[in-house]
Formats: sequence, C-alpha cells, structure tokens
Amino acid sequence: MAETFEFKGLAKLTDRLRTMAQRAPAAFRDAWNEEMGIEVEEMKRRCPVDTGALQESIHLEGHGADIRVVAGGGGIGYAVVVHEDLEAHHPRGEAKFIERPLTESAPHLANRVATRMQSKL
Repeated sequence: MAETFEFKGLAKLTDRLRTMAQRAPAAFRDAWNEEMGIEVEEMKRRCPVDTGALQESIHLEGHGADIRVVAGGGGIGYAVVVHEDLEAHHPRGEAKFIERPLTESAPHLANRVATRMQSKL
C-alpha cells in the first residue's frame, strides 16, 4: 500500500522560490558590485602614493559579471610599472596593490557575495 503525504504551504514556497529566482540576477549584480567596491578600497589603501593620482584613478567599470578594476589612464601611464615592479621601494604602499587583495579575498569572495545576496532576496 502506498503512503501519501500532504505538503502544507507548498504554493507559498513555490511563490517564494519564483520571486527569489526573479530577483537573483539583480541581487547578484548588486552584491558583487558592493564586494568589489570593498576590494577597490583595499587596493587604494595598498597603492603606492606619491601625488595620489594613481590611487585616485583606481575604480570599477561595468556591472555584475562584467565588472573590471581600472587603474591609471588619463595621463597616468605608469600604473602597470608601479603595480609590477617588485624591486621598487615605496615609503607608502606596495607593488601588486590590485592583484594581492583579490588573491587574498578569492577563497572568501563567493561566501561574502552569497551573504549579501541573502539579505537582498
């Protein structure tokens, strides 16, 4: 004899899941942008500073999965040299000021984004 089960609240759960699925792309985009904003602040904190122009040039372009970290440009053609020169001495800041924060955050970034998404869903 087959047993039967009744699931109470299944319609409400289905509606909630549908709503979450519709909101998920925007929640991801917003959570990712917020987390990358935190990363940019760390990059700026680690950026070598002489005049401050390079530090202030660090910003995000794009949205969601297409987001990019940009540094230099607009007359600041030395960004790559400053970033890559491991032999240079900087009284303030360090080489690899973009790469290192991202490398250090990589193991935790997905969880941080997921936590932010939860609050948005």
